[in-house]
Amino acid sequence: MRYRLRDTMLGIGLGIGLTLCLCLVFESISAEAAEGVVFFDANGNGVLDTGESGVEGVAVSDGVRITWTDDEGIFELSLSDTANFVFVCTPSTGQASTNWYIPVASDARYDFPLKLISADGPLVFAQLSDLHYAPNPEEFKLGLRDRRMQILPDPVLEAIVEDVNTSGVDFVILAGDIVADAQYPEPDLVGQWMQAAAASLSTGIDSPVYSVVGNHDVVRDETIGKAIYEATFGPRYYSFDRKGIHCVVLDTQQLTGTSLTYTIDAQQLRWLEQDLSRLSSQTPILVFCHEPTFDWADTPENQALFTLLQEVGILALLNGHWHTNVILREEPFLEITSGAVCGSWWEGPGPDNTGFGFRVFQVSRGNLDSTWRTGGVDDAEVSEPSRAVLTWMDQLQASVWGQASQAVYRWDDGAAASVNVNWNGLWSSIATNLNVSTMVDGYHKLAVEFMMTDGRTIEETQSYYVMNPSVSLGEIFSHEDTYQGKVVAAPMLEVRAVMGADISAFDETKTIIISKVPSGLARNDMIGIIGLYHPTSTAPIKIYDSAFFTLWPE
Repeated sequence: MRYRLRDTMLGIGLGIGLTLCLCLVFESISAEAAEGVVFFDANGNGVLDTGESGVEGVAVSDGVRITWTDDEGIFELSLSDTANFVFVCTPSTGQASTNWYIPVASDARYDFPLKLISADGPLVFAQLSDLHYAPNPEEFKLGLRDRRMQILPDPVLEAIVEDVNTSGVDFVILAGDIVADAQYPEPDLVGQWMQAAAASLSTGIDSPVYSVVGNHDVVRDETIGKAIYEATFGPRYYSFDRKGIHCVVLDTQQLTGTSLTYTIDAQQLRWLEQDLSRLSSQTPILVFCHEPTFDWADTPENQALFTLLQEVGILALLNGHWHTNVILREEPFLEITSGAVCGSWWEGPGPDNTGFGFRVFQVSRGNLDSTWRTGGVDDAEVSEPSRAVLTWMDQLQASVWGQASQAVYRWDDGAAASVNVNWNGLWSSIATNLNVSTMVDGYHKLAVEFMMTDGRTIEETQSYYVMNPSVSLGEIFSHEDTYQGKVVAAPMLEVRAVMGADISAFDETKTIIISKVPSGLARNDMIGIIGLYHPTSTAPIKIYDSAFFTLWPE
């Protein structure tokens, strides 16, 4: 997928997450101020030593207020009574060398050592959505009673971790629903699942791992709620910078009694307004949450959030929840939902038939590009056409991990058509127009083949239904207000005359001039065309892609 755009290190907190009291509830600790220093920890010992320097202008927050470090990297933050954590919004040049958040405590010292990293080059990150982790079918059905695990998750996660580590990512984002479910099982079991998933990913993945809270990660008891998630992964909303991109993680789960509403809360909204207000208008912004906007509750907070994201002009809103790969909107901002690590809840591939895997994104020179990787499997993704029913024309977009030297596509058992291959340094992709206007109505298979530089051939096949309306030239010309400036098709025309690079052709209702056709045409040849209808032009249907011209066999 490609679009033109107008670290929590897995906050695992091994010191707190793995010693979690499973009945944990955060307790407000009265503290007037948090003090500390943000510094580049050159020797990696977690202590500001002689010769190491503080980092100026770094944002530090408790989820309510935001402050900035001074020229020596020192900060003082007046703590809110509701604060559970103090966290650093890591800059593009720094990655937390221990942890990026510290639980609030009366005697805590809030120092954040950073490892100096490069801020140059494209941003690459992996999104792992909807793990729904439980180690075995017996425990899984305690959470999701209407599902039956058929695939054990641990071998899949091992394959995914290995693939993530070969993907060259700057960070990983877990986009929510980390555990099978937190509504029905005992909280201590939920804690075990969350810790197991966190430990597996934190110890296996080489890059920083950040997390989003999902609806299945919330215990439906207000005395617990998100406490297990927070004890394992840290703050439920936060931000960080990487490669010049400002990344924001939001919590769209609000619990009232035992009822969960998909919305942010007023405190989170106020914090987000502060967070975004400190940015330059030129700073690209990525936002992560669990639910797509179409599932958001109609609350004042969500309405204000949607408006805010629109006004600041984010690069994209990225989420999961649907277990499906789909571009939900391109305006007023790009919104992409990614498929699930667990496919269809560990019963089989995802609802869109993608395998157990993750999506890799790259942001480079104003473009957001992405591809799907199935863990441990060499496969390709056909992201377009995204519609099941095709009419006249569509676009083919496909990608494969690794470098391909050639790519072709074919319909059914037809001849293969070559396509130019783009290589972005990580994966190969193709994009071309498809002409289905001359195909027989009915079901057809589209096969895409990538010939890799290492000798492998990787193929992906999708099925579509073609249904072409019969609209004559006479119909088009008699309803100019409908067709003018739009794409039209004339799939069966007879050539009347050849006049150099131009021809005249008719379909028994009207004769038209067609310009810039392929050479070698003769009178009585049967052709099909797709183009833009310009009724005032000498050649009223402008063919703008060679794929939109068909010469019928004799």
